[in-house]
Amino acid sequence: MELSGFSWKGQGSRIAVDHSLMKIEKDVNIEIFKQFQKMVRGKTTILVKDKYKDQILEEKMFPERKLREGNLWPGVNLIRGRNAIPSIPIEGSGERMMVKHYQHGGFFRKITGDILLGNARPFRELAVLKAASQKDILVPEALAARVVRIFGPFFRGDIVYKEIPYSDNLLEYLKRLNDRPMKEKVSRKREIIERLAEAIKKMHTSGIYHADLNVRNVLIQDRAPGIQVYLVDFDRSRIKENLTLRERIRNLSRFNRSCEKWKAPLSATDKLRFFLSYFRGDRLVEMNPRKYIRKCSRYRWGHRIYWRLFG
Repeated sequence: MELSGFSWKGQGSRIAVDHSLMKIEKDVNIEIFKQFQKMVRGKTTILVKDKYKDQILEEKMFPERKLREGNLWPGVNLIRGRNAIPSIPIEGSGERMMVKHYQHGGFFRKITGDILLGNARPFRELAVLKAASQKDILVPEALAARVVRIFGPFFRGDIVYKEIPYSDNLLEYLKRLNDRPMKEKVSRKREIIERLAEAIKKMHTSGIYHADLNVRNVLIQDRAPGIQVYLVDFDRSRIKENLTLRERIRNLSRFNRSCEKWKAPLSATDKLRFFLSYFRGDRLVEMNPRKYIRKCSRYRWGHRIYWRLFG
């Protein structure tokens, strides 16, 4: 079957043909990839859900050139952050999809831009999102991942996922929360802290280490019947059978550092409430909480160097 110049490798076949996919299969359940079709054209490889492939395989679905030129078509919105991400209407529905184009951050952005080494990052992030979803962790629904080989081990890449409607990142939500009456602000903040602790703990107990856990990669959807906490941007994240306590604390330390870096309106009491909620039922930590609170405040210099280099 041919579609827009792409050849169809078949949903029922073992789609992990190239080395990068075979390497990822060693870390995740192959059933995750069987939910996608593998489409190949020249140096471009796309894993895509069948329901969305007609729209996603259109050339305009990956508008990095038009984005640089500032020449996007009607109906497309730009979500501003470290990188501008196009938000595109999904045909035949009221939903929208987002196309994240992979780029270096920090110092390396000026040197290599969007040229990356290896070719597994989009596929791995897709696999982590699917694995998280199967564990009932609230994450965006992954629709496709694309790799365009340049030469040798170098590539450009994208991932497509559904937009989380009516949501704000945690940093912006907390800032706006300060404008509400005191009683409502305190109540909402406590609920968010509890939900956030539950979400991150569930991610960790599922064996997922978030490589960039920070206040901007947490989305708050504040609608009836209640607040929902989504975790996003799993680029370079890992799936293991179990995370050690040390790994969990390093991840929490990174999140804590992001709160300080971007001056999130969270008090020491808020952070303590989060810590106690996250480790509720963990007898080892509950026996000596001060020791582990101090550990969550470590690694700051390492994180500062990482953010300066990679963003």
